[in-house]
Amino acid sequence: MKQKLSVLLSLLVLASMVLAACGGGGASSASGPIPFPEGGKSVTGAYDQEPDAVVPYFTQMSFEIWVTQLTLVGLGEWDDKGNFVPELAVEVPTAENGGVSEDGLTITWKLREGLLWSDGTPLTSADVKFTWEMVMDPGNAVTSRTGYDKIESIETPDDTTVVIKFSALYPPWPTLFTQGPNNGGGIVPKHMLEGKTAVESDPFIRMPTVASGPFVITEWIPGDYMTLLPNPNYYKGRAKLDRVQIRFVADSAAALAALQTGDIDWYPNFSEGDIETLKGLEPNVKLTVIPGVDFEHYFFNLGRVDGVDGRGKADNEGFCPFKDVRVRKAITLGINRQAVVDSLLSGYTTVPVSQWPNSSWTNDNLVVDGYDPDAAAALLDEAGYTVGDDGIRVGDCNGEQVRLSFNFETTTAPIRISIATAAQADLAKIGVEFTPIHTPAGTFFGQYVDGGPLTTGKYDMGGYTTGFYPDPYTDNYSCENIPNAASPTGNNWYHNCDPFLSDLMDTMLDTVDPAERKAILDEAQAYIAEQYYVIMMYARGNVYGSTPRFQFGPVGPESDINWNSELWDVTE
Repeated sequence: MKQKLSVLLSLLVLASMVLAACGGGGASSASGPIPFPEGGKSVTGAYDQEPDAVVPYFTQMSFEIWVTQLTLVGLGEWDDKGNFVPELAVEVPTAENGGVSEDGLTITWKLREGLLWSDGTPLTSADVKFTWEMVMDPGNAVTSRTGYDKIESIETPDDTTVVIKFSALYPPWPTLFTQGPNNGGGIVPKHMLEGKTAVESDPFIRMPTVASGPFVITEWIPGDYMTLLPNPNYYKGRAKLDRVQIRFVADSAAALAALQTGDIDWYPNFSEGDIETLKGLEPNVKLTVIPGVDFEHYFFNLGRVDGVDGRGKADNEGFCPFKDVRVRKAITLGINRQAVVDSLLSGYTTVPVSQWPNSSWTNDNLVVDGYDPDAAAALLDEAGYTVGDDGIRVGDCNGEQVRLSFNFETTTAPIRISIATAAQADLAKIGVEFTPIHTPAGTFFGQYVDGGPLTTGKYDMGGYTTGFYPDPYTDNYSCENIPNAASPTGNNWYHNCDPFLSDLMDTMLDTVDPAERKAILDEAQAYIAEQYYVIMMYARGNVYGSTPRFQFGPVGPESDINWNSELWDVTE
């Protein structure tokens, strides 16, 4: 796959685009991607989830964010050491350089001089302001407006100055207009989207053909592959590679097979359970494992159509028994999570209690609940659910007899299938019928307007990987962030409105003092654990498999391999 399309693609690109200079010292003024030269350097990766979009404000899919890091960059980013560094900006705003006002309400960014989009159009402060306006336009179904809705105004006194004025203190401001593996804030081109509304349906949102990053998407065959060529106007100069291709494969097993035959050069989504297999393939396959701050978790749909005290109304009512903390705790105790780690993940990770694992923000005073089916059964007895003739527990919930039988929805990833099967067997032992549904990622993570199960709340239990970084604040527990027909853009996919927790998390926004924020988060972590709102399955590691020929730059837990893709190279 790495070479068979090269001749055809070269002819197509040469026929339609202007050849650009390939110097590495700075941006040129070319108006299209640099054509792929015959015999040029090319790498092919594999994704087992095809992005539903690439413009980051309209999806929360990791695979999409990885493509965005290659194509639509932001004002800043996080490097392999976890440092916040400038990207399109000259420097990161601080109080010392005058970029952060004394009251913390005004942030001033200075863009680099002479920035250009890949088509040769100047990239200016107007694009930053337009990005905010696009996010805040009520006619656009963005995934979330968190943080952007705290901005009172953006002033652009000249082409390189962006003055952001907040209506209230917002400590996570570095996550806005910046692009990382866990925050989607790339700048979008005003000249491509200005004057449009309901832009989520615009073809540019799925496949942006104008870029600011090191590469530009030039071809996308759904279900097959995506091709990216160098951006001649990238601010750091031309990327080392002449072409990047991404193949869409069924699963990690298909990716592993392609890696062994050399049909692909890297795959970024192996699980901890694949480490032993990958080790056995060395030196023909290179294994890279980076401890991460992401986590795999199961969670309960706690939606309430009437809301709580007038807040957090959901479109769909969650499974009634889940409203009882004893049921949630019993299900947590009833899954042998350590066995999952030991047997399916080869013991390469841990079962955390906090949603901030492997982080300085972790509440180290919390203790993980072990597997205890007897205690789980006792809790269900106490909650009034007794075992029926078919082995499934039945009990009264809000005046109705309800069986402890529910669906669990996640993606088709093989490791998720294996873990869900193990959880199903564990829970059957305590009289709980847990039925896994494995949905293609594009549908599973679909937006509200597309009827995605997570956003619409049309599920009982769900599971996937996420992480709350680079800033520890999350609005995933905000009552006001539950997506519904009136406000479909929220990312509280738990559909959980707990006013105490919602307000407690928001107090993290009232101070910039790290110690004060840590104390607030410690309290929130303890409360989430006491309420058993989520089941922490395991802390994730970033497990990469690659061919020896593929040389990528330094990698960190908050940056992944995509943050410096202009350095990617091959050795033949």
